[in-house]
Amino acid sequence: MNFNERLRYLIDCEEIKLKDLAPKLCLSASTLSNYTQGIREPDYDTLRRIADYFGVSIDYLLGHETPSVDDERQLLTCYRSFTPSQKRFLLDQAALIKRYKIRLDD
Repeated sequence: MNFNERLRYLIDCEEIKLKDLAPKLCLSASTLSNYTQGIREPDYDTLRRIADYFGVSIDYLLGHETPSVDDERQLLTCYRSFTPSQKRFLLDQAALIKRYKIRLDD
């Protein structure tokens, strides 16, 4: 996944609009839009702000993490955006998979 795809994914998981997120990152909405479309790439300070906001590493944003770490971060990012009942449902499903050693197709 490229930077712009990861950023778009994180934004989608948070269910936040670009126009609402941009000021939180000290950016204009058009600059943030350019990042999500892959037209522009952020500088280091902006990468740091984006990573801090979403609670991920810069390595994650740039695609330098192993697949298992990447999967864990994506799962955690989505989990954080869930309602309490959605979180409980997800945990219940995970417990069932673990308990019954359910094998899912890779």
